[in-house]
Amino acid sequence: MLDDDLASVLSNVAADARPATRVKIANSPETRAFLEIGLLLLRDDLLDHRGPDMLAEHDAGTRLFTGLSQARLIERSEQHDQQQEHPRMLTIGMFRDRWRYKSRYTEDLIAYLMRPAALEQTMLTVKEAMRALPPDIPLPHLIRIMADATLAGTLEDPNWSLQTIVWVALPNHPRVREFLKSRYEYWISQWALVYEDVGRQFGMTMRPGYTWLDLAHLLSTVADGARVRAAALGSVASLSSGDNVLVASIHAMLLSLLVEVSEPAVAAEEHGQDNENSFQSG
Repeated sequence: MLDDDLASVLSNVAADARPATRVKIANSPETRAFLEIGLLLLRDDLLDHRGPDMLAEHDAGTRLFTGLSQARLIERSEQHDQQQEHPRMLTIGMFRDRWRYKSRYTEDLIAYLMRPAALEQTMLTVKEAMRALPPDIPLPHLIRIMADATLAGTLEDPNWSLQTIVWVALPNHPRVREFLKSRYEYWISQWALVYEDVGRQFGMTMRPGYTWLDLAHLLSTVADGARVRAAALGSVASLSSGDNVLVASIHAMLLSLLVEVSEPAVAAEEHGQDNENSFQSG
C-alpha cells in the first residue's frame, strides 16, 4: 500500500487547527474530494476546453487557476455526484473549514497534483508489468514492452498533462521546483533499477565508464521528447524501420552501452560486433 498521507503534502489545509485535527482534516474524504474536483475543473478548462470562452469579449482568457472559484467547485461536484452511487455532497462551508482563501487552496492543489504518491503509483505499475514477463522473453520484444510502459504511464494519465502545463507555466514556483527536482531524482533512480534488473536477466552489464543511472538519464531525455511530441501531435514519432523513436533509442543505447558479464572489460570494445549480433538474435 502506497503512503498517500495528505497531511505531509498539503501545507494550507486547516492551517489554524491543532496538529492532530489538521492531520485528520487533511486526510478526510472531503478534502481529497475538493482536490479531485479541482483537478476535474483544470482538465475541463485546460485539456478539454470546457471552461470560460477565451474568445468572448467579457472574458480575459482562461488563466491557469481562474476557474477554481468556490461556487464552481461545488457546481462541478454536484455534476459529478449525479453519476455516483454515493454522492460526496460538498458545500461552501466545508471548503471554508479547510481553506480561508482561494490562493491557499490553489497552493494545496498544486501540491496534490504533484505529490510523490502519484509518481510512485506509476512506477509501481511499471515494475509489476516487468515482473509479470516470462524469463525467456526475446530482448527485442522486451524493449517494445519497456517503451510502451514508459510512455503509457504518463500519456494515458491526464494528470501528467496538467503537471506539464503547471511546470511550464510556473517554472519558478517553489512548490513546482521542489516537485520537479524530487520527481526527476526518483524517476531516474527507479528506472535505473529496472534497467539493471533487465540487464541481469540477459547476463549483461554496463561498459566501463558508464552506469545504469547514465542509461536512465539518456533514455529519460528521449522519452520526454517522445511524450511531448505525442501529446501535441497525437502519436509517437516513428522511424523508417517502423519502430517508434523510443523503441529504436532503447535498442541503440543497449547495443552501445551493454556488454556480456562474461566478457572481460578490457576487451569490451573489441567484441562490440559480437554483442550486437547476440542482441539481434535474441
